[in-house]
Amino acid sequence: MGIGEELSACLWEERAALEQLVFRLEQENLVLASGRHRLLRPSTAEVATASAEVNRIEQRRLEITRSVGEELHLGPDATLESIADAVDGPLADALRGHRQALRALVRLVTGLVEANRELIARGLAATTDALALVGAAPPGAYTASGAASGSAYGALMLDARA
Repeated sequence: MGIGEELSACLWEERAALEQLVFRLEQENLVLASGRHRLLRPSTAEVATASAEVNRIEQRRLEITRSVGEELHLGPDATLESIADAVDGPLADALRGHRQALRALVRLVTGLVEANRELIARGLAATTDALALVGAAPPGAYTASGAASGSAYGALMLDARA
């Protein structure tokens, strides 16, 4: 492979992995919005698997980018933009296209992660409110004095009733 073909191939792979992550995050979003919490564990596991794959490919892309940057005398910290500026023709256009597509996919991932966090927070607040209505403190909550109420396993929440 030539100087940029391995990088371009890796970028295609990264784009495909990010698309898969977007799909899994959208799937998780639908599960959260539907209230079908029994599906949340497998959906979250799929998001974690897709995220790990993106990270694996990203590490490989960083290694290839370092190598290409050094080969082009741009240094080990070369960016896709600086590499695209250093090469000519179709490769430069391809690298710029990859960069633009990756940035758009990362924005999508960021938005979906934020939306999912918001749905989770709303679900947690609704559960806590429902428990308060029936007079039950959620496990692992704190009392007004700061003492733990119930078991101390998992995440701890503030019990605002006391």
